[in-house]
Amino acid sequence: MITIQKGNLLESDCTVIAHQCNCFATMGAGIASQIARRYPEALEADKNFDIPAGDRNRLGKVSYAHSDGRLIFNLYGQFHYGSGTRETDYDALQRALDSMFIELYRHEDPSCYKVGLPYGIGCGLAGGSWETVEAIILESTEKFDHDVHLYKL
Repeated sequence: MITIQKGNLLESDCTVIAHQCNCFATMGAGIASQIARRYPEALEADKNFDIPAGDRNRLGKVSYAHSDGRLIFNLYGQFHYGSGTRETDYDALQRALDSMFIELYRHEDPSCYKVGLPYGIGCGLAGGSWETVEAIILESTEKFDHDVHLYKL
């Protein structure tokens, strides 16, 4: 199930924060830049990921870091960065979301996690269609029987 919340994701009570990243370890714009500043461990996880920056094999994968009692997930749902074109790879975003849930199941009972995503993930600078992305998120939440909270400013 998806719940839409009004507020700042980074100020929420979510124990898991996830956002879409490109495959170049930049985190230079959008919510990624805010996450990089507030949770530098997430940027380090991005830079030190097993698959090198700029490699298409990052698509559909995740890196993550523990910071301030939270898990911060970098979802590799787009290859490049930019605006004006659709950078979001829907299949990669689906696989990354699924990978995140699988990783949560490895840690402990996933029901103890409150998962938050930015409303419109993959649809701002990355140019995705919200209708498509929302359906992808819903599919993952149903597949793993876990709620997701979307935070909208």
